[in-house]
Amino acid sequence: MTNDKTLDARTRELIAVGASIAGNCLPCLRYHFAEARKASCSLDEIQEAIELSKMVKQRPIDDINKLASDLIERERAATKV
Repeated sequence: MTNDKTLDARTRELIAVGASIAGNCLPCLRYHFAEARKASCSLDEIQEAIELSKMVKQRPIDDINKLASDLIERERAATKV
């Protein structure tokens, strides 16, 4: 990997906003939100990055919740027999 930056500052900061949410890092989000604004990202662009990262983050939560419910239901069905 080289030190050359191929992504522009706006793109890097939008990615960093999303990564901050994925990592549950409050100081990171505050920092990268401000940096994204300095890099001329619109509030709509930042909001889109936030919403995309929330969707990605929600998937494993939904999966584990479904598995937990399925395990309970299977066990209930097995004990009714």
